[in-house]
Amino acid sequence: MASAKNMVIAGDYIGCRIFRMSASLAYISGTMKKMDDIYLVPENVKRFEVMTEDIIRSGNSLLLTGSLDPGLLVKLKLNASEAMQKKGIYTIALKFKDDTRALVEVDDKILAALVKRMQNS
Repeated sequence: MASAKNMVIAGDYIGCRIFRMSASLAYISGTMKKMDDIYLVPENVKRFEVMTEDIIRSGNSLLLTGSLDPGLLVKLKLNASEAMQKKGIYTIALKFKDDTRALVEVDDKILAALVKRMQNS
């Protein structure tokens, strides 16, 4: 069975791993970039979108505009398919309050922690 990479696949923090500390807290590990960890909380995240085939096909994602090269967009379409989501693998676009961006591939547990924390704000 396929499993999510739980890492940043494009953007400012590419290559960094994503971990879940509790049912409502996830963070991007700064070890790869020798920086502080970035907690996925409302104080840091301005906006997030779960990428689906419809969002990518329509080109209506404000978070993806101008941030991806065309080669990665093809791979993103495959990752955002309904089949992958049924396996528990999700692609999420994040925009942080400091205007940095990240495209992440996560499992359903990290997605649930992110959504729970962002809704509780």
